[in-house]
Amino acid sequence: MSGEVIAWAVAAIAGLGLAWLLGLATRKWGRFRWLPGCLVLAGSLTPFRFDAEHHAPAFAVVIFRSFLEEGLDPGPPLLALGVVTGGVVAVYLAVVGIWSLVGRS
Repeated sequence: MSGEVIAWAVAAIAGLGLAWLLGLATRKWGRFRWLPGCLVLAGSLTPFRFDAEHHAPAFAVVIFRSFLEEGLDPGPPLLALGVVTGGVVAVYLAVVGIWSLVGRS
């Protein structure tokens, strides 16, 4: 197994674990209980190409470009994370809205 596959597996497992813990911590949020976990999973699994042939989770690229590497712009991976976050929130709100309508019938 390549190092990239192992890194993505670790990111997925860590994201699932954190999403589960957030689900436990937000039990009283009702229908919005799973939104933080969905956002964590989306953020931890959003790929971003950081060089000609490698991808990494966008949040990791933001951290490296912001704090650990000089002269690299963290804007593009931040934009990718923003678009994914907006998409997750829109889909989540649509699903919650449909559940509300179906539940009232």
